[in-house]
Amino acid sequence: MQIEQVQRLVMSALLGTVGFVFAGGLCLLASIADRPGGRPGLLAVAAAVGVVTVAGVRTINQRSILSPWLVVGLLPAAIGAWFLLLS
Repeated sequence: MQIEQVQRLVMSALLGTVGFVFAGGLCLLASIADRPGGRPGLLAVAAAVGVVTVAGVRTINQRSILSPWLVVGLLPAAIGAWFLLLS
């Protein structure tokens, strides 16, 4: 592997990890929010963070931003909403 490929791989892994952990944290915060409208708002921000994370990873790897892979960015918010509906 060339050094540029390794750098892109490492940057993508770091961005993906940090972005999805942040989105997951927002989902956890939504579970304890007690303000009216706080839960849907935090879940919307988590969805936006997830989509921006996937777009950033695609940009790092020099791929087109618009892709069906952007749906993966909605995954943390969808999982958080599912857990909120169960509680």
